Amino acid sequence: MRVFLDTNIILDLLLEREGWENCARLLQWKEKGVLDICVSVLTMANVAYIYRKVVGEQVVIPNLKYLSAFFEVLSMDDKQFQTAILKEGKDFEDILQAVCAAEGNCAYIVTRNIGDFVIKDAFGQKGTVLPPALTPSMLLKELDAA
Repeated sequence: MRVFLDTNIILDLLLEREGWENCARLLQWKEKGVLDICVSVLTMANVAYIYRKVVGEQVVIPNLKYLSAFFEVLSMDDKQFQTAILKEGKDFEDILQAVCAAEGNCAYIVTRNIGDFVIKDAFGQKGTVLPPALTPSMLLKELDAA
């Protein structure tokens, strides 16, 4: 199963924020060959920006290099941008992430903030179908039940 991790999931893991253990369990499922984990280049830029403010410049790049061995980093392009502007949601950055996840053939977006991924087509357009959002615990329940 191919999944897309939202920025907050990676930050939870790096900063050992509440729920980080579930994020670590997702990496274990990846090591078992059950999950393919994707992030976008935008995710990695957002993580670097936020993480640097918390831990300092010296540890950001080494930790991102380490983590990138676990993730496929998906590119973003103008086509994705043009698709995203035809969607409506709370936050344009999350719409971009969802479009990237769809283009990357991800089954789910894994996030702490499911409400941020309530996205619909705007202007009466019928567009790209976006993957549903799950929390890490929701995805783990699904994996454990399989």
